[in-house]
Amino acid sequence: MQRRWGFRVLGSLQVIDSGRVVELRAAKQRVLLAALLMKANAPVSSYELMEHLWGEEPSGAARATLQTYVMRLRQSLDDLADRKLVRTWPTGYSIHVDDDQLDLLTFQRLRAEARRAPDLETEARLLGEAAALWRGPALDQISSLRMEQTDVQRLNEQRWEVLERRNDAELQLGRHDQIVDELRSLVAQHPLRERFWYQLMLALHRTGQQAQALDVFRRASEVLADELGIDPNAELRALHMEVLAGSSAPIAVQSGPSWLPPAVGDFSGRSDEVVRLTAGLRSGGTWTITGPGGVGKTSLAVHCAHVVRDAFPDGQLYLNLRGGEQKPVGPAAALDRLLRGLGVSGGAIPSSVEDRVDLYRDLLSDRRILVVLDNAINEAQVRPLLPGTTSGAALVTSRAALAGLEAAHVVPLDVLPSTDALALLRAAVGEARIAAEPVAAQAIVTYCGQLPLALRVAAARLVARPHWQLAKLAGRLSDERRRFDELSLGDLDVRASLALSYDGLDESHRTAFRLLSLVDTPDFPAWMASPLLGLDLDDAEDHVEALVDARLVDYAGRDSLGQVRYRLHDLLRAFGREAADEDPAVALKALFEQWLDLATRADVELPHQAIRPEPLALERFDLGDAAEWFDAEWQNIHAVITQAAALGLGALAAELTIRSAAFCDLRARFDDWEQINELGLSCAPPERKPILLQQRGILHGRLHRYVEASADFAAAQEGFALAGDVWGEAYAWYGMGWMHEWSGRSAEAREAHREAMTRFVASGNPHGEVEVLCSLGAIERRAGGLAAAQEYLERARRIARQLGDEQSELMATLELGRLHQFTGELEMSAAFLRSSLAAAQKLGDPDFAANMRVFLADTLIRSRQLPLAEEQLRQAWEYFEEHNDQHGRIWVWRLRSALAETPEEAVRLATLAMDQVREMDSPPEFGRSLRVLGDALERAGRLEEAREHWRQAEETLTAAGFQAEVDELRLAMS
Repeated sequence: MQRRWGFRVLGSLQVIDSGRVVELRAAKQRVLLAALLMKANAPVSSYELMEHLWGEEPSGAARATLQTYVMRLRQSLDDLADRKLVRTWPTGYSIHVDDDQLDLLTFQRLRAEARRAPDLETEARLLGEAAALWRGPALDQISSLRMEQTDVQRLNEQRWEVLERRNDAELQLGRHDQIVDELRSLVAQHPLRERFWYQLMLALHRTGQQAQALDVFRRASEVLADELGIDPNAELRALHMEVLAGSSAPIAVQSGPSWLPPAVGDFSGRSDEVVRLTAGLRSGGTWTITGPGGVGKTSLAVHCAHVVRDAFPDGQLYLNLRGGEQKPVGPAAALDRLLRGLGVSGGAIPSSVEDRVDLYRDLLSDRRILVVLDNAINEAQVRPLLPGTTSGAALVTSRAALAGLEAAHVVPLDVLPSTDALALLRAAVGEARIAAEPVAAQAIVTYCGQLPLALRVAAARLVARPHWQLAKLAGRLSDERRRFDELSLGDLDVRASLALSYDGLDESHRTAFRLLSLVDTPDFPAWMASPLLGLDLDDAEDHVEALVDARLVDYAGRDSLGQVRYRLHDLLRAFGREAADEDPAVALKALFEQWLDLATRADVELPHQAIRPEPLALERFDLGDAAEWFDAEWQNIHAVITQAAALGLGALAAELTIRSAAFCDLRARFDDWEQINELGLSCAPPERKPILLQQRGILHGRLHRYVEASADFAAAQEGFALAGDVWGEAYAWYGMGWMHEWSGRSAEAREAHREAMTRFVASGNPHGEVEVLCSLGAIERRAGGLAAAQEYLERARRIARQLGDEQSELMATLELGRLHQFTGELEMSAAFLRSSLAAAQKLGDPDFAANMRVFLADTLIRSRQLPLAEEQLRQAWEYFEEHNDQHGRIWVWRLRSALAETPEEAVRLATLAMDQVREMDSPPEFGRSLRVLGDALERAGRLEEAREHWRQAEETLTAAGFQAEVDELRLAMS
């Protein structure tokens, strides 16, 4: 019987082998497994795994030791041979499991389904099933400080959030008496979670146990006062007043959409505002929360919206209007989203904003729906989105005053009271650290000016540095020049707080902050300050760390290379740009040139096909593996290309695009490649456009857009010829021959490749010669010239090995594998194709790897190794589906047609391939699909139709020069 592994992390870590719990005794092995399971089905970087195992500063031997631990884990899971569970990636490792193999995945699925549940009964059931998966605290007894402070805390919080939502649903369904006992247990286990107290009190109240409900409020008040020094929150106090008044009003049942973000687990303070907003929203109308950025508007809005959910049984809609971003959500797009949430299909949504408003308000009439509009920019953006009825309510947050919003009730926010500010810090860093250093904790609150943004930045630094004592951070904040805020409760706002910290820096640090804020990258390594400021790397890092200490820059963790990364909060970036008087094009040019230098040196080390970088005198790339470096920096490189083009630095943008193409090809980042190539062509100097056209031809070829690719290669060839660039012209001819191959024009393909070969020889490019030899070998194989094909391919592989060219050797090995498939040497074919697949995986090329799997599956089917073939097709299909690769899907459908258990299924799959291939301009693929459909029709007993499809396939493949496949077809028909 095939072994079936299962894993449990919602409690102590458990490993289950075919239903039997087995023990992993090694502590480090358990930590490694837990870290992989926390990100199941996704790569986890080696550096992150090393941090889980050994902390922030692993030893120099850590990477090798990690590899040993991975091997031992595979051995424990009987996965050494197949490696289906624990897989290796260029940047780390991953574990692959189905939903039912890992309780965490099941839990996440149930949570998501509950949010989309059509009714309250289903929501309660799904949440109950999710809660029942828990056996104790997440990953209990796993010894990893990083995991405890990130994954474990997050998962445990999700557990309590699910229980709170489940309890709310049960209460709304009127099952008060059924959950009282569990609620008593929950408040005993978690006396500081006010929501559990509220739910127990409500359940007792609704079952007529008023005295017991009042006693719950008394006990909650005592616990909160003794442990935290605070009073019960507004929600508890309001329920207390309801119990005292003897109210027994029924609780509404939720029936509409619920789009609210998760309740804010560490919400603190704002009791007066909560009372006013919750009471006001229950009465209806429009309420606005206004104040400066970072003051906590969204947290307050989400908290209040959850409190009043029961008053809006027809649903709660939430929309982020992105008023603080460059492209706020317009009324038309916002109404489209809201109407879809109310059940209107896309085709039924009117085109004009006015008609959408009418439909929207008509749907909201007489319905108890709450609309939360977050981050509004102005009245014009909000006004069309308001319900316009007295039955519902709207809650709007904005940095602007929105004074022109008719009949709106305004709730302005200022900084937090001291007690609430301390509670916010406690919720973020934990009760234990606050209790250990109460004086330092209060000092941090004081130095942060009790502003939520400043407090959360301080708390984030403490969470990110668990080895710090609170007194260390308090000491840093005691210097006014390093604080964000003023020590007063006047008209303090985020900008004023930032200005205080900014003005407290010396001029070089102010310059560093301004210049860093001008860069559009989402995060950055410390070296980025070096070319910006003209400093060496150590001084540049000191400047960045100084900005971290001043809380103008955040520590963002480490990337897959182990490199420390930083980021600017959006508000801080905006402030820096306001303060900057430098011309961005001038200020950033040296930085962009540094990015180009690094990308150029990394690009030389990457595999290339159909175009190679010209020989340049370059320093060696010394930042580790070039592909991994591109992986870590890709978002930044993409952003730099975009920004350089926008600033008029077109030559830089185009050159960086050219140097990034091989990486995009290697990692199958085709969407990104298309974007930057278009941008590069729009701003490139004339002499660089041919190479960008050549690269676009390669991209279009990868995407099977052969007509466009042919046009690109032709344009590139013309440009290279005009410039006298023989090297480039050779690649353009090769690209045109490549497209002739795919389009079934074998004679034209041979001629184009000969033109390319002549120029490769003349320009001294043996790598290009290998590529042409591989293509000529493929052409001869298809034409039936098997001996000539083998001669071409063996010669290509021999030259590639002499050059140490792994990419070209991969291509030659692939073609040899396909050649042996046609000669009937299936064992040898499989060996060559497995070698090619391993090489593609080693290079980190998922596109090539998926295609290798298809070719290998074809050979395995021919040798009747059907389960192995199906596994290869499954993995290939995952890639093709994810990347919407139509050509790949056609191959898989055709091969699965041969594997189908019934004739009907074989015909269905072959027909799918046939229907899709009609949209492609590829006669060979059309002929192959005709043949497969003919085979399926024969299985179904439809012989006349089968013969007609075979006849058409023979004609098509003959015209394309695919004589070997014609001969194979004729043999099968005889």
